[in-house]
Amino acid sequence: MTGSGRGVASRLSLSRRDFLKLSAAASLLLLDFHRLQKVAAETLRSGSVNLIWFESQDCAGNTISMIEGSAPDLIQVLVGENPAIGPGKVRVVFHETIMPEWGEAAIEYLHKAEAGELDPYVLVLEGSFPDEDAASKTGGWWFVLGEEDGRPITGNEWVRRLLKRAVAVVAVGNCACYGGIVASRVLEEGGYTADGWSPTGAYGFFDDPRKGIRGAISRWSEAKPFLNFIRGRGKLEVSPTGEARPAVAIPGCPANGNAILRVLGHLILTVDGLLPLPELDEFWRPKFIFGRSTHEQCPRAGFYAAGDFRENPGDNDLRCLFQVGCKGPVSNCPWNRVGWIDGIGGPTRTGGVCIGCTNPGFPDLFEPFYKPLQAPEMPDMTTLAGITAGAAIIGAAAGYFMTERARRGEDEKGGEER
Repeated sequence: MTGSGRGVASRLSLSRRDFLKLSAAASLLLLDFHRLQKVAAETLRSGSVNLIWFESQDCAGNTISMIEGSAPDLIQVLVGENPAIGPGKVRVVFHETIMPEWGEAAIEYLHKAEAGELDPYVLVLEGSFPDEDAASKTGGWWFVLGEEDGRPITGNEWVRRLLKRAVAVVAVGNCACYGGIVASRVLEEGGYTADGWSPTGAYGFFDDPRKGIRGAISRWSEAKPFLNFIRGRGKLEVSPTGEARPAVAIPGCPANGNAILRVLGHLILTVDGLLPLPELDEFWRPKFIFGRSTHEQCPRAGFYAAGDFRENPGDNDLRCLFQVGCKGPVSNCPWNRVGWIDGIGGPTRTGGVCIGCTNPGFPDLFEPFYKPLQAPEMPDMTTLAGITAGAAIIGAAAGYFMTERARRGEDEKGGEER
């Protein structure tokens, strides 16, 4: 090892072997994600990390999205289809949708996790959580999974048990992150037992600060280590007994399959000591995926800057979709730039508007989906990126308002002629 390399390793208390592995993993993350996924797959095969994927109030859309992801090496490991995985090797040990076991045989894995027999494990959450306290007032429940001594065990109780030893939590999809569609306001005050918000009083793992819904992370005492993490309290430890343990959001409706696999691959290597945690934004999303707005990365952005907007949602043209309701300026995701699967698809690429599904507040605060935003939103002007983006939006806004003025002028002229 060179002198500089030895000095870095010494300061990090790393062996030469671990330092080289960390350097290789960091290089892979930056330069070749396909190879990074292979490293993550090997980590899973080695038996050093378990994954428990728990579905609550969901449509399994994120599971389908993950299976559609374009990184088959890791997918094969996750669903147990890779022939290199022999008996006793680790993969996803619990996933209600894809695991071959069922009934008590499947639930036995949850008991093993609760007893510490599957340490360390990453807990992946899909779907929102119902308000079981409200349901219990009428002697019922919203969601149960098995029973103990004749007593039904709710999904919420299972998650609370699993949180106690989880080394990290990954909330997949908007429902698991912030409540999503299941938490939509569809009832008037005084409706069902959930007190007028949604039929089941649904909430996500994280708080939804835009709708004022407290998430499981703020409601359940078992989630305290993860609350400590997002609040910056305590010493961060990726261990079953850490006082502050990482929690990450991968929102979307559904979340993109490659986003799920990238974050899981990153966290697998974090648990194995090869990578640091990804940097998160204010809504606990990884910045390397959600750091830029959808608008900034849109292939139609040039039409926005020129003030050239689509007039009707179904028009067959390349114009900007802002005028027909696109929420790209206030949303964050790269899929209209990189495509949904293997560079193909993505909302605005295929002519559909962005509906804001990677944000808290979705869907209520982004409806009607085909109603335009009031005005372009200005970015943070304290950074160079913000100043650059701000200049672009100022120009775009000018084009937008010029177009509106011209259109109004044409309407007025047409009215005079009539």
